[in-house]
Amino acid sequence: MTLRLKIILTALGIVAVLLIVFSVIAVVNYFKKQTGQSAEQKTEQSTPLPNQANNGQNGGTQTNPAPVANIPAPVAKPGDEVISLVVPFVERFGSYSNQGSFENLSDLLPFMSDSMNSWAQKQIIDQKNKPFQTVYHGVTTKALQYTLSKYDTKSGSAEMKVTTQRKELIGASTNARVYNQDIIIKLVKKDTAWVVDGAYWQ
Repeated sequence: MTLRLKIILTALGIVAVLLIVFSVIAVVNYFKKQTGQSAEQKTEQSTPLPNQANNGQNGGTQTNPAPVANIPAPVAKPGDEVISLVVPFVERFGSYSNQGSFENLSDLLPFMSDSMNSWAQKQIIDQKNKPFQTVYHGVTTKALQYTLSKYDTKSGSAEMKVTTQRKELIGASTNARVYNQDIIIKLVKKDTAWVVDGAYWQ
């Protein structure tokens, strides 16, 4: 073997080794890159979006909510419109003070029949004509229970008894008195709406 042939074979061997080394490096880099992208994708998938609820489950993955059943609306019972009028009426009617400018009556005028409206306005005038009391006197009323004793849509009349708890305060808070008192409310139908025609403390 001549020297020239030896040099050529050695050069080819070096080139072959270099090609193998570069190929190995390229393959390793390729797999590293693929592994990094895969890890990146997994991280993105496991991170919930800002508007995505976890629903208390592990991993933060979005789940479809269970369908909501259609709940039927409560069926109105005869007399419900009377009860919804009378209970707040009684609490407002029975809550007042000597410094309240008779708002407990004036606020309720639209819910009264003509005859009771006239009675209430007369009460307001009479109270205004009395000397002003400097000592505070007030009563608050809370409805506890009720009984609809009469409800006749044909004649347009109804009657309801309400049991209330009343708290009377004269001057200082140490003079408070708490007691229960019933009130009878009579109603009539005016056009298509029920109105209060009388209120009688028992």
